[in-house]
Amino acid sequence: MFNQLIKGLVTAAAFWFINRYRRLSVELVKIEAATYYIKAIQSGRQGVLAAMLAWLGIFFFALGVVLLHAGLFAGLYLWFQSLAAVAIGLFVLGGLYVIALALIARRILSEEAWMKFFKADRIVADLMRKE
Repeated sequence: MFNQLIKGLVTAAAFWFINRYRRLSVELVKIEAATYYIKAIQSGRQGVLAAMLAWLGIFFFALGVVLLHAGLFAGLYLWFQSLAAVAIGLFVLGGLYVIALALIARRILSEEAWMKFFKADRIVADLMRKE
């Protein structure tokens, strides 16, 4: 009878500890999930802001290019009075735009830039420091 009482108390204590551990584990998982959710929202927000800024930049760049070419075309035509000279000037300017765009795209689309933008370089550094 005393053995059954001890077994019952030990079983009840074990169930109590397991239940408490389970609740603490569930709470820890909820905290971790909330942390990742907040980080995902922050990343999504940064992505949307970056996209909006990129589109605004493209819009104003395109507007500036159109106005620049219109002014350049008018100025070169008034200065040289020759459409051939204007065409050559605009062709050279277009080539410079292509080269500049290629250099900018190479820099922006590099793996290093993406690692810095998404802060993956810090995560890798932290992991390497822990080991």
